[in-house]
Amino acid sequence: MTPGPRGRGGHGLDPERRARHRHDQSVFHRLLERHDAIQRQREVLDNGIRTLTTSADPEVVALLHDHVPAMHQRLEEGFALRRWDPLYVEIFAHRQQLRMAIELLEDGVRVEETSDDLWVVRLIQAHGTAVDAFVAHGHEAAGQPSPMPGEGKD
Repeated sequence: MTPGPRGRGGHGLDPERRARHRHDQSVFHRLLERHDAIQRQREVLDNGIRTLTTSADPEVVALLHDHVPAMHQRLEEGFALRRWDPLYVEIFAHRQQLRMAIELLEDGVRVEETSDDLWVVRLIQAHGTAVDAFVAHGHEAAGQPSPMPGEGKD
């Protein structure tokens, strides 16, 4: 489905997708609010990244269990988000070249994102850096465009 004319906040979507978008957005915002209760480790691989995101708080674990598979589904469907953020636009443009494996854990989630395409590997690694910033700084980081590969620490 092609996004509607306004393309943000679920505008221009059918009611079911609009509801999904609002739910995904509310989960993301709650995670940003609770960023101080999240621990994250990121391992850079030659072909992507492996991350472990955990929390001792059951609410945060439930949010992670909701958020991560929902973002994977959106990527597979091409149901874009953060269309104002060039990194996310580029990731969605190359989504067919990205592989993601998710393991839900009792205290969080382990994710491996990989690609055979060097540019997509760099996008994956830049996305990992952006998510690290979300965890470290919450809404403050999420309100800024994510650095593209080569623009920051990726």
